[in-house]
Amino acid sequence: MRLFKFFNKYKNNVAIIDNKNLNLSYKEILIETNKIKNKVKNNSLILIISENSVGSLLAYIFCIIKNHVGIIVDSKTTQKNILKIFKNYQPNYVFLSKEKKNMFKKICLEKYYFFDQILMKNKLDKKKKLNKNLSLLLSTSGSMGSTKFVKLSNSNLKYNADSIISYLKINKKDSTITNLPISYSYMLSIINTHFEVGASIIVSKYSLIEKEFWRIVEKSKITSFNGVPYTYEMLTSVGLKNIKVNTLKYLTQAGGKLEISKLKKIIQFCKKNKLKFFSMYGQTEASPRISYLKPEFLEKKMGSIGKGIPGNKIYIVDKSGKKIFKPFKEGEVVCNGKNVFMGYSKNYSDLKKANEENYKLKTGDLGYFDKDGFFYLTSRINRIAKIFGNRIDLGTLEILMSQKGYKVVCISDNKNIFVYIEKKYNKKKVLNSISKITNLNLSSFKLIKLKSFPRTINNKISYSKLKKKNNLYEIKLH
Repeated sequence: MRLFKFFNKYKNNVAIIDNKNLNLSYKEILIETNKIKNKVKNNSLILIISENSVGSLLAYIFCIIKNHVGIIVDSKTTQKNILKIFKNYQPNYVFLSKEKKNMFKKICLEKYYFFDQILMKNKLDKKKKLNKNLSLLLSTSGSMGSTKFVKLSNSNLKYNADSIISYLKINKKDSTITNLPISYSYMLSIINTHFEVGASIIVSKYSLIEKEFWRIVEKSKITSFNGVPYTYEMLTSVGLKNIKVNTLKYLTQAGGKLEISKLKKIIQFCKKNKLKFFSMYGQTEASPRISYLKPEFLEKKMGSIGKGIPGNKIYIVDKSGKKIFKPFKEGEVVCNGKNVFMGYSKNYSDLKKANEENYKLKTGDLGYFDKDGFFYLTSRINRIAKIFGNRIDLGTLEILMSQKGYKVVCISDNKNIFVYIEKKYNKKKVLNSISKITNLNLSSFKLIKLKSFPRTINNKISYSKLKKKNNLYEIKLH
């Protein structure tokens, strides 16, 4: 069974609502996507420069229901990096906003105006040999512009959506809002689950700190609210009262670990207002949900990522890859299920390859399970940080900074990125450069100057020693 196969079943339901009072039913979506069906060759590779707009959402739906392969890239990605992705993958077509069309004017032809989007055709359009199961490419680096993508099949997306629907009990009367970028796998999974049951998505570009966002929330009567740790940190700071609870049934959180102090406030808020709170864990490679913690265990198992979602198994392995059966013994978290991705791609040639992962994902996260089978995370094996829900590859970040002339070493506690320097660089220039590369606010970084980087015996930088220095050498800049 394919994702979005039953749009006709819900044809009279409202699927998309925007802040300009545009309502689109499932029937109207099918009509609109059929209008451009003949303007796009079968089994095409389509780059979507996405933003939180009706057009971007329809472009994604078009790719899914018409069996094209979509590459979703956030619109905040720099032009240089977007063009690098275009060069590596040579998509047949591009969906992008009218404001960005000049980016491709030398290499693409304008084809069709589609809501707030333009469909452009690659001048070097060539027939693509794509794996028959491939459906979607999502970035592993947020808006940093890496050409490395996660390859997902339609069945990956469908399997994960069905699992989430079963435990959140989402139905056609539900609705939610796009308060996270639709290029982000967590937000996209929320969209998938709602469309799969004939529910509604309210499209918004506003941030949580804007009054207009909360006006839309109140007016649209959403039944669920979703956020990353930073979302809830903001809400607990400015006041959870902003969340209108008249129609809300539950809140969800993913994209990193929420501070225990903030989690306690959220729990109390939910208790007071008779709401459920679902804490979840996932990775883009898992389409993306891996586990969830049932609301009734929030206090008893505080800090836990819960247990595997329905149909998904998670377990712990030691360094040799052997499964660990003893509770409280740390090892790598492994996920096994039909939601696990097909592998990675760095360019077009990787898109014809078959499933390389065999439904098994080594997450790179270290953790353990307790005597009741609840899982907890302790740290990461590799160096991908999650900041405000954005995945930042610290190794890539160091390379990009060195290309700008700055030798830096980065570590993260998933709240901040600690940037270490040896030389007397201009502090503001360093921070501005790193903020521009990652598209993160300056407050996400702490700059630290050392006489020299600590190193291991074999002369490699010792990241473990750097972690111990955070409070000793921090220079407060903001």
